[in-house]
Parts: sequence; structure tokens; C-alpha cells
Amino acid sequence: MNRFISVFIFLLAMAPHLHAAKGKLLIVGGALGADNQSVYQAFINNLPSAESKIAIVPAASGKPVTNANKFRQDLIRYGVSAENIFILPLAVRDDPNTKFDESSWRDNAAQPALARQLQDIDGFWFIGGDQMRILDSLLDKPKQPSRLYKAMLQRLNDGALIGGTSAGAAMMSHPMIAAGDSFSALSSVPAEHYYGMESQEYGALYLHHGLGFFPYGIIDQHFDRKARLGRLIRSLSETGIDKGYAVDEDTGMLIDLHKNTLEVVGMANVTIVNAKQAQFSNKPFSAKNLSLSLLAPGDRYDLSNDKLIKNDDTASTVGNEYASGEPHQGAGLALPNHRLDQLLGYELLDNARSEEVRRYSFLENGKGFRYRFRQVKDSDAYWRYRSGARDQYTILGVKMDIEPVSVAISER
Repeated sequence: MNRFISVFIFLLAMAPHLHAAKGKLLIVGGALGADNQSVYQAFINNLPSAESKIAIVPAASGKPVTNANKFRQDLIRYGVSAENIFILPLAVRDDPNTKFDESSWRDNAAQPALARQLQDIDGFWFIGGDQMRILDSLLDKPKQPSRLYKAMLQRLNDGALIGGTSAGAAMMSHPMIAAGDSFSALSSVPAEHYYGMESQEYGALYLHHGLGFFPYGIIDQHFDRKARLGRLIRSLSETGIDKGYAVDEDTGMLIDLHKNTLEVVGMANVTIVNAKQAQFSNKPFSAKNLSLSLLAPGDRYDLSNDKLIKNDDTASTVGNEYASGEPHQGAGLALPNHRLDQLLGYELLDNARSEEVRRYSFLENGKGFRYRFRQVKDSDAYWRYRSGARDQYTILGVKMDIEPVSVAISER
């Protein structure tokens, strides 16, 4: 049996009501700005009450107290009472900015007294850093879950809100993406071991068990800026999971586990990759017939039937395209619309002369991949302009393939 599937079965046994939990998740793609009011308000407004107590979980950070206090001050600035905020003493690294050695908190997840304190906590926030540190502290061995982990699951089932950014987003799913860049993920076999935070930016894909709070698929974060579409797709191929959900920076997806809904808050997009009808090959890697959708801030999505919950003022661009020019096919900084939502909007679904857009990723040694995005009968797009921000696209049902190619570079 696939090791991720066996762990997933165990996690479901640990949380038998997770799919029908009363709680919510706020999953933020990293680089959360202190001025991003929509994300902070989404966290505060979705707590069970105005007097809810909040536990900040600093385990991922190399400066656990310093960074936990920064988030604490942000919450206070947005109106949360200081007396309702608690920093959970859980860390694996010492904070160099304090006199206390926070690495002594490594085993606190086993403490019964600390687990009992969580009975009064309605909101949890996992700060960023290294997601493997969260697993080391809370769920190092899946078949021996810590008291703290079990207490958090119970609070989520009872209606609590669990949020997190960056590493605090990655750990939400099981399996969890722990490391790897897209090109290495597509061109190399997955790693068997974790080699540290540096491998999150450069290196082969590494998958690990996660905390499993998010039961709908695999999570990825820092998504569009770090070009992680390729590694998310390879993760789906390796695990057999059908769905991948990826969050851009300074952006969150609010999940209502009871209603099975997703809402996008913040500055950019949430990308959903559906691999249910996809075909994968290895040596070299390729993928065919993936389905890709991108949600914009304000969009709501029904996770139970994979459909956008449309607003009354939503109008499709298909049949009413803005552009009518033949798009360039290729790669590089000279081509416009590097953001995925703009590429699939301006270059494809909002362009009357375009039915396919191709982009290339390659190294100077000639090894490369072609990303082929195709408009099909069921593809759709919606455009809106939000005051004070850029224009935005919602993209639905674009078909996508990844194909290995060889590229020859010659100098004139």
C-alpha cells in the first residue's frame, strides 16, 4: 500500500468526523502583509465569538517568540484583546533574541496539562518557517500522535478555527509538500530524505506526512511567485491524490469544513488542479488532461461538487473577449502576462483568436518542459476590476498538459 495512503487512513481514524467537522481553516500562501486587512479580518471574524481565545503556534520558526509576538501585535492592532492571545510553548529551535532556550519546548506536545489548556482555545495560528519542524513537534510518528495534536483535532471538530501561513499552510494537508522546486520535481525522481530548508527552493520534490486538517487534497503555497505548478502536479502523480489546492502569497483560502466551501481572501489567487482524468508517465515525466481553475479574491467555491458559487454580477469573457490578437508561444522575460491568471485570461480565455497557449521551462543544458494550456468546451473565465487593486480573472476548466522537450541554444 502507498505509504501516504496508509498514513491517511490512520489520520482519518484519528479524526473520524473531520469531513463533517464544525470548524474552519484559514490557509495563507505566505508573505502575509501586516496591512492585509482582509486576511486578518477573515481570521478574526470567523472565530466562534468576539471573546475567543487564540493560541499562536511558533513551532515552524527559527525565531519562535520573536515572530509569534509580531503576529500577536498584528492581532491586537486589528482589535483582538491582548489577554485573549496565548503563545503556545512549542518549538524546536532556540530564539536568539531571547534569554530563554525555546528548544526546550520540543517535547511539550506530550504534556497533559498543556493539552488540557487547549480546551478553552477557539483559534490557532501557525506561523511560517519550516513545515518539517511542525511535524517534528506535533506528529513526528503518525501512529503515536501527540496529546496536543489530538486536542487540536478535537477543537477543530468542535468548531474552532485553525489558520496558518507558509509552513503553517503546507502542513494542513496530508500528504504534505516539504521541499522541491518545480523544474527539479519534473526532471528528477522524488527525494527519499529531507535535506533542510534550502531544499524547499532548489531540489527534488520531497513529500512527507502532514497534519491532515484539510481533507480535500494537497496544499501548496508561495505558489505563483515561486512557480510551483510543476511540483504540485508531480505531487499528485506520486501520491494518487486527485486534487491540489495552491495559494498565492498574501492570499488566503477560508475553508468551512461543515459547509464544504472555499472563499478566497487577500490579494491574489487560489489555484485548483484536478487530476481525476489525468494520465501520467515517468522517465521522462509527462502529464496529460489535467484540469486547471483559478479563483480570485471574493470568489466562493463549493468543494463538494467542484463548482464556483456565482455572484449575480458575474459575466463570462467567453464570447465577449477583450483581445483578438494571435498570442506568442514561447518563454522568457520578453513575453507578457507572467502571472498564471493573467496568462490564462488575457492570452487564452479573454482572447478571441486563442485556443491554446504554450509556455516553456528549460535549462541551458537543453532539458525542458512544455506547458500546454487548452481552452475546451467547458472552459470559462470571469473578469473584474477591484478598486485599489489590479484587474482579476477567475478561470475555470482549462485543460493542461506537461510534455518533455529538448531545447537547443545557439549564440549568433
